[in-house]
Amino acid sequence: MRILITGSAGQIGTTLVQGFKDKYELRGLDLVPTPDLEDSVVGDVADFQTVFEASKDMDAIIHLANVGPSWNQALQSMISTYNILESAAQNGARRVAYASRAGVLPKSHYPRDIQRNMDMLPKPDSYYTCTKVFGENLGFMYTSRRELEVVCVRIGNFNRNRDKPTHPHQLSHGDCVHLFEQCLIHPGVKYEVVFGVSDSDWELYDMDHGRQVIGYYPKDKSIVPEDERE
Repeated sequence: MRILITGSAGQIGTTLVQGFKDKYELRGLDLVPTPDLEDSVVGDVADFQTVFEASKDMDAIIHLANVGPSWNQALQSMISTYNILESAAQNGARRVAYASRAGVLPKSHYPRDIQRNMDMLPKPDSYYTCTKVFGENLGFMYTSRRELEVVCVRIGNFNRNRDKPTHPHQLSHGDCVHLFEQCLIHPGVKYEVVFGVSDSDWELYDMDHGRQVIGYYPKDKSIVPEDERE
């Protein structure tokens, strides 16, 4: 399988490159060269022609790149997501895994004593989060109109320097690789949204949904004492 990874030089991108490079044919797209990846395109995902050329001959795309938190940056991020989905559809890529965020269900609106699930209405509290809600909905539109499959991953907290999770909001390195691989290879998917976190004894997120729809079974698990839960 040939996979384009946008934001390939970032924290999650480089983790996926290391996890995938011995199994799949990878191409990176970022503003800077991607470490340890020979097929590395330097360019801006907000430029349609750059994305269109980079996505040629790809079977799947993992879209991680995001511009920033300000309004003007949010506009560029939304344009970038359109560029990815439209290029994927035109070039015949089968599936797109889109990096959304668990913060579409923020603690400012959903207290931490409530388990997050896919029936909850997103309530964005920043321009950045608005771009993620936009991306999820644009992905759904493309799957309903075009021959394209989309899995949106509501990523929690990922840190290159922290492998194992200590909180239910965190995603380990190994689970990150397993999760995005399942996003691309699980059969029978048209459009799905899943949480991108590791397992935890504090069941803040509905992990059963990801197991059911894409076969994501996290291997790492945080143990949080009762008196440390918010």
